Amino acid sequence: MITEARRAGAAFALADASGTITQSGEAEALIADDALTVGPLAVSFLDADFLRAGDYRIELTLWPEGRLTLTHLGRRFDTFTRELGRARNQARVAGLLAHGIAMPDVFSGAVLSEAGSVPSEIQVYDTHVTVIPADADPWQVPLGAVTVIRAQDDPPAVVLETSAGPTILGHLARRRDACRVAITERWEAQRQILVELAGQSGFSDGWGVARAGIREFDQLLNRFTAPERVACRNSLLAAATGDPALGFVQLLDPDAERRAPPADLPENMAVFLLVPVGALTVLEVLAGPAAATYVFRDAIDAVNRDLQLLHLRRAPLALTTEQAELAPSNPYRLALRRLEPLRRLRTITTARLIHNEGWQNALGAALSEA
Repeated sequence: MITEARRAGAAFALADASGTITQSGEAEALIADDALTVGPLAVSFLDADFLRAGDYRIELTLWPEGRLTLTHLGRRFDTFTRELGRARNQARVAGLLAHGIAMPDVFSGAVLSEAGSVPSEIQVYDTHVTVIPADADPWQVPLGAVTVIRAQDDPPAVVLETSAGPTILGHLARRRDACRVAITERWEAQRQILVELAGQSGFSDGWGVARAGIREFDQLLNRFTAPERVACRNSLLAAATGDPALGFVQLLDPDAERRAPPADLPENMAVFLLVPVGALTVLEVLAGPAAATYVFRDAIDAVNRDLQLLHLRRAPLALTTEQAELAPSNPYRLALRRLEPLRRLRTITTARLIHNEGWQNALGAALSEA
């Protein structure tokens, strides 16, 4: 339903890459959840790479080229601009795979760094924190990557420590402590779930723990490997040239078809194994979704970091070259264009092996490149 705040009369002008106006006129502009329409034009928010508003003028920079300008909105300008920004941001959060299953807690603040501060909306989900900077792409910090959460007094902020460095969330005013508590509660809940599942500490959502760091590795592996994956798992372990890593991840795109292990596993959880074989890293999902085997040409930690940032979403990884074409009908086109972990993983994927009668031979061929 399009509310009054999401409609306004406007003058519009569409320009091409050279700045030449190709279409213009006056019409009612309407904001839907996924697109802006005005007159004969419909612009998907996945293709609206930049939004600038000021002096009663709204400009959308479009992909692959061009610019849409709205003027003459009159008294509706401020309200319409806020709604347009909100709808565009949420569509791009989903388009960049930075959304969650449940609704987040939302805070208005900024990301602080030595270069200054960037006003940002901060969305706290059960699995990650999404940051939506003003006029920039949303990005996220997986809670499984966070090692420390602390309050900072000068300047006042919430600091999320990760191996990649700190994320400093400031300008939260009186809501700084509420933001810290919201993140900490979800972080602690995640860690507690994993302690109860594994019977030991040390696991983080989406991160594989090396065999040397797991107590009774073989027993844990047997508890959380679905019967259909035992033979595949054993073949991969036999081929390993380094320490394999076992991990748990809370899924954000659960599959209808599931592979159940002997131990109880929450419905939205998957168990995965990462196996180094020479210069390759192999991903096998042992329980949860009925996923294929992926082979990547990179070190195990680098592969794991990118997989963690995707929350092990397989759908965009599974796209063929043809399916990954950057067409208006492709729902993953924004992520394929601008989400670096996905772009890196697709670049280094050397094989995707379907679990069928030919899997063993296909694995041998894939690992021959190690």
